[in-house]
Amino acid sequence: MLILPEKMREGVRKPFGTVFGGSTAMEAARLAARPLISVGDQCATDLIDAGIAPDILIFDFKIKREEISVGMKKKLALHAKSAFVVLSGAGMISDELEIAVLRVLENGKGAVMVAGEDDLSSLLVMAHAKQGTLVYGQPNEGAVVVPLGGKEIMEKARALLGRMEKK
Repeated sequence: MLILPEKMREGVRKPFGTVFGGSTAMEAARLAARPLISVGDQCATDLIDAGIAPDILIFDFKIKREEISVGMKKKLALHAKSAFVVLSGAGMISDELEIAVLRVLENGKGAVMVAGEDDLSSLLVMAHAKQGTLVYGQPNEGAVVVPLGGKEIMEKARALLGRMEKK
């Protein structure tokens, strides 16, 4: 298990890619390399509503730590059949979460439902995905679209994971 130390929290909040708002984010995702990976309930729902089904979804049934509506849950559930269900609390990456993310990346499709918080799973995706595009939320700003598989992104994500506390 990895724990995010307080002193690292601000650095992890900085976007790893370009932040897009609304329809611009959806257009960027539509043109993005596959597999398309979505982290976060709002991003996944926005993509689905725009007719762009993510190949991989990672979600926690929450937006800004508030439970999402039943309608959103149903929408996500339709695209997350046979999802891995894992526990991982706020500010941490559980071993279960890491294993599940690695498996869906290996398959190039799938879903991970996190009981707890999904935010830090973006680091796992960026550190390990060899191709594709990640879309994740940047609170109060929009969606971050990150091309995956590049040496710089992988090294930056791996460096952050390496600085987290191991438990």
